[in-house]
Amino acid sequence: MIKLLYIDLFRGAGGPSTDVELATLHGEKCAKVIACVNHDPHAIASHLANHPECVHFTEDIRTLNVSPIVEMVKAVRLRNPDDKIVLWASCE
Repeated sequence: MIKLLYIDLFRGAGGPSTDVELATLHGEKCAKVIACVNHDPHAIASHLANHPECVHFTEDIRTLNVSPIVEMVKAVRLRNPDDKIVLWASCE
């Protein structure tokens, strides 16, 4: 019963993404990371190794073309209209 879908910004190896994936509610998985964005190709490669099911964008968020993410969110909304989309940014 996934209810929270995360778009994760500024990802390194994916520690916070791992925490999201481990979240449960009443013993059932309740959250999933569906996309991540980072300008550093090494960070994206590391995140991809730890979270291969996630869509990865090797981009600077200041110049990110958000159209693919918007389309992804629209598709998710059609399949699961009650799910919540969370934009998570771990700025350093």
